[in-house]
Amino acid sequence: MSLPVSRRSTKEEIQLSQGSRVESVDPGPMEASSVLEAMVAKNKCAICLDCLREPATLECGHNFCHSCLQQAWKEAQAPSPCPVCHHPCGEKQRVANSLLANVTALTQLLQSSSDSEERQQEDRLCERHKQVLSLFCDKDLEVLCLGCVELSPEHQGHPVRTVEAAAFHYQPKITGFITPLQQFQGFLQGKQDRQKRGLQQLQEWGRRQSRQLHSDLEDRLQLVNREQEKALSRLAEQEAKIQQRLQIHKSALKDQLRTTEALLQEVAGKTVMPDRNLLPEVGRIPERCEGLQHPDLGSLQLRREDCSLPPLDSALDRFRQKFRAQVTLDPHTAHPLLSVSKDRRSVTLKKRRSKVLQRPHSMTLKLPVLGAEEFHAGRHYWEVQVEDKPSWAVGLCSLCPSSRTQQQQKQQKKKNREKDNKEEKTEEKEQEALLVKDRCWTIQLQQDGDYVARGALSVLLAPKTKPTGIGVYLDWELGQISFYTLNDKSLLHSFRGERFAQPLRPYFAVGPDSHPLTICEVGC
Repeated sequence: MSLPVSRRSTKEEIQLSQGSRVESVDPGPMEASSVLEAMVAKNKCAICLDCLREPATLECGHNFCHSCLQQAWKEAQAPSPCPVCHHPCGEKQRVANSLLANVTALTQLLQSSSDSEERQQEDRLCERHKQVLSLFCDKDLEVLCLGCVELSPEHQGHPVRTVEAAAFHYQPKITGFITPLQQFQGFLQGKQDRQKRGLQQLQEWGRRQSRQLHSDLEDRLQLVNREQEKALSRLAEQEAKIQQRLQIHKSALKDQLRTTEALLQEVAGKTVMPDRNLLPEVGRIPERCEGLQHPDLGSLQLRREDCSLPPLDSALDRFRQKFRAQVTLDPHTAHPLLSVSKDRRSVTLKKRRSKVLQRPHSMTLKLPVLGAEEFHAGRHYWEVQVEDKPSWAVGLCSLCPSSRTQQQQKQQKKKNREKDNKEEKTEEKEQEALLVKDRCWTIQLQQDGDYVARGALSVLLAPKTKPTGIGVYLDWELGQISFYTLNDKSLLHSFRGERFAQPLRPYFAVGPDSHPLTICEVGC
């Protein structure tokens, strides 16, 4: 049964539905919540009974959700009727009502705000006494109701004030924490910013290290390839020379073999000749047989080819910075012909030379002086400038040179000055006495220009460039003494697996030239 509907003109209905003519409603004494409930009820869809969504107004004046109306019309027969009054309507007679959509949205917002206020009102009530929380206990620091103060024994006798008075009292105290908190916040933000910058710097440092390591490895790889090519070229050259010598030796041996076979055949033929024919050859045959010589085949050994590769700069830099030792010279161990500087870091040959040093056979002798420091353990590194000295030696010694004091030597020379022959013999004995009698591990440049590593055995060295400075590295526990060329930071030689039974002292020796031997600052 359809409800009676007041008929209005279509034009007036649409104007009313679109809000062209809005009548003001005065609720009078009605409460705001009742008005809101009435507005919500008016703005509900008659089909889904929920708030209107995309409201559409028909010619008859009823409002529906657009989706609900579409679904209802799919099930009905044409012409499409109004779901409420069954007034025949069509698609063209349906109007989207944007004003009603705004009113509906505003109603929902007001309803949500009203519900929130109701919940807050409920929160302001005491759960125990259902009264408004209007008081504050200063001792327990709790919000109370009048029932809590009058009826609850736990708050009897406590100082109580109203919520407004308590807020006025405590608000400055709470506000006073804002500035310290802001300062602490700024402090934390500063630390966070510094941490970010530190992380960025660390990442940048890591990238630089990666690039540097990549570059160092590339350079080292290229150096290894060049050294390999040079070593293989030297081996090929040695092989070619040996092949050439072998060919010469082979031809000489072949000729010698032919000569020997011919002589053998001739001698064998003489033995079957008659006696009268044999006897005239008795003198010549021994002479010819004894005249045969063994062919000189020479040595066919390949010389060992080594690739002296420098370490990465960072490895030697770690030695130089981490294990550098302050080494000075001990004047009491110096040969009397040596002069030690006042800072004890340089030694030179005195201008006045003895006759023993002027003789050719004595030019290979070294004049030693030891360092003042003794090493009993640990790792140590120092550097020595040799510059253009034609003869020198640096390294380590396990015992002081067996020598007399300089005063005794001077007295001995004074006594022997009367006779030149006795003086020369005495100085020669002194020179021999000053040579180190115990073990030494040194790198030497000899007068003939050869570089030699002298330890238990002597090893001939072949540095790529003439060293102007030598770095000395001692690792006592590993029994290792290494020498580096400061020109290109390459390893010159290492003594490994040694056992040091006595303390070690730095060893220095100069040849018969006026150039100084200087201990320099590490890294200079």
